[in-house]
Amino acid sequence: MYAIPFLDLPPLRSAAGRVRLPGSKSISNRVLLLAGLAAGTTAVHDLLDSDDTRVMLAALETLGCGLRRDGAVLHVTGIGGVLTNQRAKLFLGNAGTAMRPLTAALAMLATLQGGEF
Repeated sequence: MYAIPFLDLPPLRSAAGRVRLPGSKSISNRVLLLAGLAAGTTAVHDLLDSDDTRVMLAALETLGCGLRRDGAVLHVTGIGGVLTNQRAKLFLGNAGTAMRPLTAALAMLATLQGGEF
């Protein structure tokens, strides 16, 4: 076997490639909430399918967001920051990744526009 006393590796000038990470409940629900609050339609690719994301999707639909699946892409039509339902009962179960950000968003919107949630 040969002994190598020193190996000099030049620094990379660039890197290219594609990485596909596994889904995350937290990131999926944050993306859904932002898409639901935005104006227009947002295409969400590779959304994690979990209890928490299903609860968030049901809540967004109750709040007036449009949802349409097209294969692996979910199209979310947001409310544009304007509440269409001033009163809604939302069941969030044990979905903390849905409850915490939704509570903050609805508290802000209800303070600015009125509403009970």
